[in-house]
Amino acid sequence: MDMNHQVDSFTFDLDNLIRRYQIEYDLSDQALVGALELVKLTILTDSSILFSPEDVDEDEGISPHF
Repeated sequence: MDMNHQVDSFTFDLDNLIRRYQIEYDLSDQALVGALELVKLTILTDSSILFSPEDVDEDEGISPHF
């Protein structure tokens, strides 16, 4: 499976999980966004995503290396 399909699969699974928690636990949008922001911060601070000048494609922008 190529990267685009992997990202699509992750996105669909994440969307389904969010919808399930909205229904089962009656979580507000604000609570969900707060939890997602916390997870996002954890991912960004625990990983080593590096950007360098070589990663910049003038037509597409920045391409991160994981």
